[in-house]
Amino acid sequence: MEYTPYLFPVIGCLIGYSTNYIAVKMLFRPHKPTGIGPFRIQGLLPKRRNDISQSIAATVEDELISMKDLTKVLKALDLGPEIDKMVDGFFESSEYNGKSEILGKINTTINAYLHSRVKKSVNANKDELISEFIHEIEKNVDFKDIIVKNIESYDLDQLEDIVLRVSSKELGYITIIGGVLGFLVGLVQMAFYLGK
Repeated sequence: MEYTPYLFPVIGCLIGYSTNYIAVKMLFRPHKPTGIGPFRIQGLLPKRRNDISQSIAATVEDELISMKDLTKVLKALDLGPEIDKMVDGFFESSEYNGKSEILGKINTTINAYLHSRVKKSVNANKDELISEFIHEIEKNVDFKDIIVKNIESYDLDQLEDIVLRVSSKELGYITIIGGVLGFLVGLVQMAFYLGK
């Protein structure tokens, strides 16, 4: 009895598993282009790092957190108590500071008048202040650029670790599925061979 056909599923399983394992590893490695002559290979993440970081940044900026979202959050905040605290702090620091008693009383009276006026004015115009603040952020802050720089500041081992932490189960399933598919192909080959 010939045993060779019965090895087809085992060989198929090994080939399927190992090729998928290599394919998963090649997402990250080699970090630098290596090869012989004109034939060069490099991991997907190292080779397309800039494109990937640009794409992630664009997705985050366009889909996950936009300036509209930030504007809604800032406008929904109740900044009244914080504004009052800030104004109180300013006037407390500039109150009577050891001058004569008469000047101190004048200063305190003026400060009390200004204190309430400034508080009312700032609170009345807080929406306009927030809008101006948002406008300055839009004009001067490039979230996409910040995200790209942050992603590119990671070294390749750190990026690999992040991707593996997020998707290690799925990548493991890919290698296992390769083995299962290879085994099934081997079974089909064995059935054809034995059916002759």
